[in-house]
Amino acid sequence: MTFPQRKLLVLAAWVATIATVGLIFTIDTPDRWLFVAAFAMIPAGIANWLWEQPEPTLSELIARSRARS
Repeated sequence: MTFPQRKLLVLAAWVATIATVGLIFTIDTPDRWLFVAAFAMIPAGIANWLWEQPEPTLSELIARSRARS
């Protein structure tokens, strides 16, 4: 699984979890759903923007170069 796939999976799980919590608490007014949507989407958007792939470790670089040879 690649880094972008893992990132998407984690952020989608965050949004789904917050939506499920909203359903469990039986939120019935649009104002509260806007709050739940903002609480789900704003952190996910910021995380998507700031969360970058880490630099490869030395062992990953060695394994990659051995695979090419």
